[in-house]
Amino acid sequence: MSSTIRLRLNEILIEKQMSRRQLAKQASLRPNTVNDLCTQPIQRLHLSTLSALCDTLHVSIQDLLVLEIND
Repeated sequence: MSSTIRLRLNEILIEKQMSRRQLAKQASLRPNTVNDLCTQPIQRLHLSTLSALCDTLHVSIQDLLVLEIND
């Protein structure tokens, strides 16, 4: 059995009615970075980016990351 960590960024943006562009501007991230995090499976995530996302969206790491068990 293996597991995957999934980023819930799209879901949180919808809940908060925030666009990717707004998030990028408020978090001081490149728009391409936010788009990649929303659309592509990610292999790594810088801690500074994770911190900026949590701070800007006012969520905890547990809200942003989900551990999914694969069969």
